[in-house]
Amino acid sequence: MKTIDRYILGEFVKTFLLSLATLIAFYEMVVFIDYVGYFVKYEATADQVARYMLFKVPMAVFHVTPICVLLSALLTTSSLARFSEIIVMKSVGMSMMRISAPIILGGAIISTLAFLDSEYLFHLAARESNRVYYEEIKKKPRKSLYSNDRFWYRADDGAIWNIGNVDMENSVLRDVSIFRFDKSRASIASRISSVEGRFDGSSWVFHSFIERSFDKYGAFTENRSPLKKMPTGFVEREDFTKVKLDPEEMNRGQIGEYIADIREKGYDATKYIVEKHAKLAFPLISLVMPLIAIPMGNRSSRSGGAMVGVAVALVIGGLFWFMFSMGLAFGRAGRLPPELAAYGAHAIFASVGLFMLLSKRQ
Repeated sequence: MKTIDRYILGEFVKTFLLSLATLIAFYEMVVFIDYVGYFVKYEATADQVARYMLFKVPMAVFHVTPICVLLSALLTTSSLARFSEIIVMKSVGMSMMRISAPIILGGAIISTLAFLDSEYLFHLAARESNRVYYEEIKKKPRKSLYSNDRFWYRADDGAIWNIGNVDMENSVLRDVSIFRFDKSRASIASRISSVEGRFDGSSWVFHSFIERSFDKYGAFTENRSPLKKMPTGFVEREDFTKVKLDPEEMNRGQIGEYIADIREKGYDATKYIVEKHAKLAFPLISLVMPLIAIPMGNRSSRSGGAMVGVAVALVIGGLFWFMFSMGLAFGRAGRLPPELAAYGAHAIFASVGLFMLLSKRQ
C-alpha cells in the first residue's frame, strides 16, 4: 500500500473510531434512559443493569456502524478537499476514484466485520439481553421455546401449547396441540388439537377441533367439532406476540433452517426470507455509504466546515434509512420481491454515488 493510501485510510479509520465510540455511548445512554423506569420498578440490581447494558454493546456496534462509516467518509473527504490535498493528488494524475479507493476499502472491511458481528455476536447478545430483562429483572421467565420445528408455550393456567406456526399479523395459529394436566400435574387430563386457530377479536376459534379427555385409568372420551369458539379470556392474543421467532435472535443460517421448515409445511415464509436478506443487506450499507459520501464530502467542503459535513451526513443517512425501511416493510407485506426489498436502496444510492464519483465535475 502506497504512503498516500495509508494516509487517507488512517484519517478515515481515526474518524470512524471516534464516531463509533461517540455513537455507542449515545446509543447506550438512550437505552438506559428508555429502561431506567423499569429498572427502578422491578428493583434491578447494579449487576443486572450492567450485564443488560453490556449485552447491548454488540447491538449498538451493529446499528451505528453505517452512519459512522458515512460520517467518516464524508468528513475525511471534506478535510482533504478543504486543505487542497485532493487538488494536489489530481495534479499528479490520480482520479477521484483512485483517491477514494482506501476509503472504499475501509468501508468494505468494516462491512465484513459488521456481518461477522451479526452472525456470531449480535443474535446471541440480543437473546441474552432479553433473558436478563425478562427472567432476571422482571422475574417473568419467557413462556415460549422454539425447539427444532415447533413452538412450545406454557399458559398461565399451566397448559402446554405446541404450535406448528405462529402468524400474529393475521392472528392465526396453525397445527395446534394443547395439553392440560391434572391437579398433581403428574398426568395429562386432556388434549386439544386443531388444524388452525383464529382470533376473532374477542376469543379464539379453532377449526377441525378435537378434544380428548383422559381418566385416571387412561381411557378417554372424544369431542369433535368443525368449529369451536373458546371462552373469552381462554388465552389472550397478546400472550402470543412474544411466541413467534424473533429474527433479531437468529443468524442467517438459523433463519434459513426455519424458512426451509415452514416452507415444507406449506406456510408463507415471505417475511422471514426478507429478514434473511436484511441480515446481509444491513452490513452492506457500510460498503455503499462511502460511494455517496465521498463526492458529497468533496462538494460540501466548498461551502462549509465539519458542521456542514455532519448535517449532510445526517440528511443522506436519514434518506437512505427511510428508503431501506420502506423497502423491508413492503417486502414483509409481499408487495416487493425480497431481493428488491432488501437491496433496492443499496442499488439506487450506489448508482448515484458512482455516477458522481465518475463525473468530470469531481
